[in-house]
Amino acid sequence: MQGKYVIGLTGNIATGKSLVLRMLKELGAYTIDADDLVHVLMRRGGPLYDRIVAEFGREILDEDGQIDRRKLGNIVFADRQALAHLERITHPIVIQTAQELIARALANIVAVEAIKLIESGMADQYDAIWVVTANKEAQLSRLMSKRKLSEAQARLRIEAQPPQEEKVRRAQVVIDNSGDVLETWKAVQRHFAAVQRAAAAAQTSRPTAEAAAPSAPGMAAPAPQIRRARRADLEAMARLWAHAMRVPIVPTAADMMERFFSKGYFVACAGQQLLGMVGLRAENLIATVDDCIVYSAELWPEVGQALLEVVEREARHLSCEVILLFAHQDSKAEAIETFEKNGYRKTSTSDLPRMWRQAAEEYLSQGAILWVKKLLERQIMKPI
Repeated sequence: MQGKYVIGLTGNIATGKSLVLRMLKELGAYTIDADDLVHVLMRRGGPLYDRIVAEFGREILDEDGQIDRRKLGNIVFADRQALAHLERITHPIVIQTAQELIARALANIVAVEAIKLIESGMADQYDAIWVVTANKEAQLSRLMSKRKLSEAQARLRIEAQPPQEEKVRRAQVVIDNSGDVLETWKAVQRHFAAVQRAAAAAQTSRPTAEAAAPSAPGMAAPAPQIRRARRADLEAMARLWAHAMRVPIVPTAADMMERFFSKGYFVACAGQQLLGMVGLRAENLIATVDDCIVYSAELWPEVGQALLEVVEREARHLSCEVILLFAHQDSKAEAIETFEKNGYRKTSTSDLPRMWRQAAEEYLSQGAILWVKKLLERQIMKPI
């Protein structure tokens, strides 16, 4: 398609499609999440908003006039005909938007994640179908822990979908993501290499940062260089995290892989030394930031400042409306001063607009404090 090799990535709910998509991105593919596209396209002023409201009624709106996905989900997941009708509305516009993004992609390998990749007809246009599977116990656990659904709600969503075997029959590649993330990563690497990526992997011959021990407290740090984290950084990132959290146990390789592929990380380096890191996730025009860590308090004015600047630049590039930053409740005075200097304000989730509040509640962990920075005065009405 347009001189590109396009992988269609699919699987049933909570099998780990997004995890595999991030792995493909790490390997060099340009990635498109069709579910994120739907959420943006159905925002007020977007091309799907009026039709969905007209079909399902204003009862699905929240107090801000946006479509409440939980209310809409409660309707369509309980009624197969309603779900099919919603898909007839959304699929054509999502397919068209995905085609435009594929055409504009600079990478020669593109991965498109869509839960209804096959049913919508998207798969017919792509070079290969990859299906991610997981056992029902793993699906239930993920829906209940990550999406905060009750067991009944989780089962309803799982049972509303066709059996996984129907997708597997169409697949050229099947990735079992029921267990260890390290095994999933090895499988993705192996299959991606077979897709002709060995040559492009050489392109990824980015220098491996064998991170040395971080600067000792009180030591003057050279000007930090900020870059995207690499897999070679994971061991040093784990040590930095353990040091910052004051815990004696360093996270395992599997723990760090899970973090690494759940969001994008930036690291601050001075030569071979890892001085700080920050994790960024952008979904539905909302940026969430956590693991914002520097090695010692006196590094916050320089290293912390540089990390926040990169996060904001990336969030603006992704057209995000707001940054929700989750900082440790015991953050040092230097960290708090840096947050405030950059326009972040400590906020309660109850004071946020509905969509921002849902994102904050999903990712706010125990012992974290929410800081908010609004990037746009008015919410975006349509995707860019």
